Amino acid sequence: MELLFYLPVWQGLIIIIIICWALSAVVVGLVRKLIEEKLTKQHERVGRLLFRVSAGLIALLISLSYANERVEYNRVRDSLEVESSLIANVYAKLGVFNSKEAEAIRQELIMYVDYTIEDEWKEANNNPYFSKITHTIMEINRLSLRLPTDNEEEKIAKQFIMNDLNEVAKLMQIRFFAKHALFPFLVYILGAGILFMWIFFAVYKIDLLTMIFLSLYNTFLMVLIYFIIVLSNPMVGTLKINADAFIILKTKGFDKIKNE
Repeated sequence: MELLFYLPVWQGLIIIIIICWALSAVVVGLVRKLIEEKLTKQHERVGRLLFRVSAGLIALLISLSYANERVEYNRVRDSLEVESSLIANVYAKLGVFNSKEAEAIRQELIMYVDYTIEDEWKEANNNPYFSKITHTIMEINRLSLRLPTDNEEEKIAKQFIMNDLNEVAKLMQIRFFAKHALFPFLVYILGAGILFMWIFFAVYKIDLLTMIFLSLYNTFLMVLIYFIIVLSNPMVGTLKINADAFIILKTKGFDKIKNE
């Protein structure tokens, strides 16, 4: 199922929709064949009621799940923008200092941005405490602690730098946790609910038009489920969040800050 993360959106949608159509036709056909001879008016009324209730609940649950995953996706994207802003602030505050430690920190910050753009957090995900990106942020913190402060302005700037770097370290952890390709367990629950919905649907008289209506509803559900799957993995796959804020910082930000 992780293949869905890496396929183009239109291919992923087509695959999941076709699989859903096929499964719904098989389940509805088999259940209808098993119950048709024993089906009474009372059974039809109960089955139709349960179908409407289950279809409504599934649609509501899927919609809420999609909204929640979208919020989490935006949270990770926003964290990258905030992190790049903090790095720019640190880089700018280093202008207060005129020491070899300050220049070394600038170079390490540039390396950290490069690693982020190059997707080096893949390595950090596999070996978080001994990766290049983790080593770089640790080196930046070590050098920042050694910044010499000869006046009050430098002392204040150093304190701000340390606070910003602490926030950068926290935001970096969001990427590590979001980098795992995980198939959300909620999808299995939704799949079970859809299966029961198909079973209840079998009380209706099955013909071509009825199956077309069911297929259209299945398509709506599968589109939402597909985006729940891909949005739940914001740093993986075809809809992964790119480090655009870091690219802007590298190509336009550092030179402008340094010249100022």
